[in-house]
Amino acid sequence: MATVQRSITFPPIRLKKIDEYIVYVAKYRPSPHQLKSAGLDIGRGRGDITRFLERVGVIASGDVVELTELGKLLVSIRESIGVAVYHALFYQRVPQYRLLIDVVKDGISEPSHIYTEINKRIAVVSPTAWLNKVAFRTLLQIAQDLEAVRKIGNVYTYVGDPVERAVLQYLTNFAAKVGTDYYTSFDKVLFNECGKLGPSGLYKVDVKCIVEKIYTSFLP
Repeated sequence: MATVQRSITFPPIRLKKIDEYIVYVAKYRPSPHQLKSAGLDIGRGRGDITRFLERVGVIASGDVVELTELGKLLVSIRESIGVAVYHALFYQRVPQYRLLIDVVKDGISEPSHIYTEINKRIAVVSPTAWLNKVAFRTLLQIAQDLEAVRKIGNVYTYVGDPVERAVLQYLTNFAAKVGTDYYTSFDKVLFNECGKLGPSGLYKVDVKCIVEKIYTSFLP
């Protein structure tokens, strides 16, 4: 078991398993036992992945495991932009993931240096808290799975915002691009306040607004 002291516990899992778990819960409202039988959870009691996602705020567990309102929003946005939505979720609700991304964005690229810098920044906020190495490797792998960071040799680099890339891909599929602007029908705008009705009857989409709305949707 990977842990972050005084914070969220991180099971040693990949993004694919987290996504499969969320999709299964959304469809079936299973019991913790059913999740384990389906190979979607590990560990004692309710299960390590259940405890992790419950603390993130997207599921609630008891006799059955079900999505919270935040979890339902996660699934709704996922239907449009895919798994990139998890980057926004973790960036807003898992401080250690946010620190990892910010450290790599700042140009620190070797794993040992990234790890040291994350713990330096954690210590500023809480001198008795730290990220252990197993949890660090879990978060780093998730960041790679989300294509937020790329590994070449033993060097990690930030490759851009997965949410913004996914939104642009969504608009490429469902909107018409005129110059640098995107136009689409009202039902494809994603967030009503991010579309402005144009003379053609289509809505001009504010890409920056959509990206910001996705991030702010997951604020604690």
